[in-house]
Amino acid sequence: MSTTKDIKRAVKAYIDTADTMYAIMIDGDWGCGKTYFWKNTIRPIVGHDEALYVSLFGLKDINDIENEIFKAMSFIRENAVGFFKGFLGKSAIDISEDVKLGGIGFAVQYGMQVWKETRLKKSKNLFICFDDMERWAGDMEVCLSYINKLVEHDGTKCLIIGNSKRIKDGSKKNFNLTKDKTIGFRYRLTHSSEDVFGAAFKLTNFSNKESETIIKDIYQNNEARINSYLQNSKCSNIRIVSTTLSFLDKIVNKNHEKFTLSNTASVDYFTALMSTVILIEMYRTSDEDKELILNPFNNDTYKLIKSLGIELYKGRERVELSEEDGIAETLLYKSFAGTEDVKRKGICSIVKNGFYRDEDFVEEFSDWKKTEDYEIYLDTFKVWYMDDYDARKIFENTYNALFVEKIIKEPQTLLLIADRMTSEIKRGVLNLDFVELKEKFRALFNDLYNEGKMKRIDSLNVHMGINRFVYCEDLYNEVDVLNKKYNEKKGKCELSQFWVKLESDPRSMNDLLDKNLHLEIFAQYENPNIILDSLERLSNAQLFEFTRWMGSRVSEKPNCLSAVDSEHTRAQAVVAIIENKYADKFEVRAGHFKQMVRILKNRKTDYDPEYVQEAKEEDQP
Repeated sequence: MSTTKDIKRAVKAYIDTADTMYAIMIDGDWGCGKTYFWKNTIRPIVGHDEALYVSLFGLKDINDIENEIFKAMSFIRENAVGFFKGFLGKSAIDISEDVKLGGIGFAVQYGMQVWKETRLKKSKNLFICFDDMERWAGDMEVCLSYINKLVEHDGTKCLIIGNSKRIKDGSKKNFNLTKDKTIGFRYRLTHSSEDVFGAAFKLTNFSNKESETIIKDIYQNNEARINSYLQNSKCSNIRIVSTTLSFLDKIVNKNHEKFTLSNTASVDYFTALMSTVILIEMYRTSDEDKELILNPFNNDTYKLIKSLGIELYKGRERVELSEEDGIAETLLYKSFAGTEDVKRKGICSIVKNGFYRDEDFVEEFSDWKKTEDYEIYLDTFKVWYMDDYDARKIFENTYNALFVEKIIKEPQTLLLIADRMTSEIKRGVLNLDFVELKEKFRALFNDLYNEGKMKRIDSLNVHMGINRFVYCEDLYNEVDVLNKKYNEKKGKCELSQFWVKLESDPRSMNDLLDKNLHLEIFAQYENPNIILDSLERLSNAQLFEFTRWMGSRVSEKPNCLSAVDSEHTRAQAVVAIIENKYADKFEVRAGHFKQMVRILKNRKTDYDPEYVQEAKEEDQP
């Protein structure tokens, strides 16, 4: 049993059953809303003036428990009903004397006795909620035995709330040995994504009504997508979602106009922020991992994944990941590589610091633009929730953008739209000829590639979901071939200018390296001296970054190995001229050039002892 509805019924049945002689427990992960569920759902059933709440956090013996019970009793005021009214009818002076003579334990026992005397007159029972079981600091057997005494000897209804997974190892054995004697039923609390967001919105203190409305609109307009994403992340943690909403509120409060400009960018930003919070709170929780994840300069997602202990490749073969590592990988890509609209600096800043810093959000939304109808069309759930008239307009505008205006030039986007339209023909949503539509797409792809108008991307990489490209897999495969040929042609054209651009403007190095990561740059020359001339224009700091970039291609990025292999033979001419000039020199600058030589010769970053020793011997007098 896990739904709140079923647990609510179970608790009500427990309250209504006489002489149960056992406690019940609500078990659940940290942040899933156990205490919230008690306050907002269970306590109203019990009755606010018939229920005591005791947190076991930091308590270690029976005296501590009874102190907390007495405090809880004392919080009930004059309007108390049931046994509390009789107990609190005793004057404060009398209670003080009782405490002096018999201690808090005596006062608690007196309260129990008052309840026993009134139980025939009252239909409700004394109900005590013991929260934070996993944070009990003493002997677990003592704690559960005391609760057992309350239910068996005093007839008290007791609800235990805790996270059994987080009970310390030293206490877990005693908990497992004692729980069956004390706890009659244990209910595992989880929530649907809808319930999680419902509770999280209630817990979030928004800056103002405008921010609250914008964020609720983002959620409601993309509810199916966001809920599905949360579910796939295996997260039902209300606190995590509430934290996300609180961070987003701070951001939206300073950038209202941006979040009303583009629904697509807004929801991408929402999910990227949520991914980051889920990642560091559930899947990579160590301080070291958080530092890596929240460093905005760690832009290489593959390298970051590897630094977090997730090995994606063994040699050149993809590794099958555990469920946890698989979710962590997905969260990382969603956080940092999911869309061009989402930048890292602001998200990392607010998650790390907990507050909004203006200087970290200067460029955060610079690329945001008004959402196009074809972007809305790709949001399946959103369109399917629309009235027919609105949905038809979205489709007509998308069709026009495709085949009349031809403004969509990203191959992934075009393929996703083709997949969507062919599926909707089969579903009976669109009254179009299936074969004719695919031919129109085929002609469109050929025209854009042949005219050089298609946006250049390294890989299509859009196989997401088990039902993707069911009806146009042939089109996908054809476009994949076209894209590779297009890249090869474009790449050679651009590569022919790589070293010329680097020599004319060394400051452009980082941008050039990013654009040519997967291409054989050391094979592109008419004279290898041109490459050395370009490299010698760089500072030592730039040379060091260049060698690190070369090293990453052979040791950390399996998808770059084909380029490294392709350039290897032709690169040996470059090796020869660098060795000729720097082999007998020993300085920082020479060390950078020697490292380039090692990588180009050996296709690995390890130092070559023979090469170093040979150079040293030649340098001897």
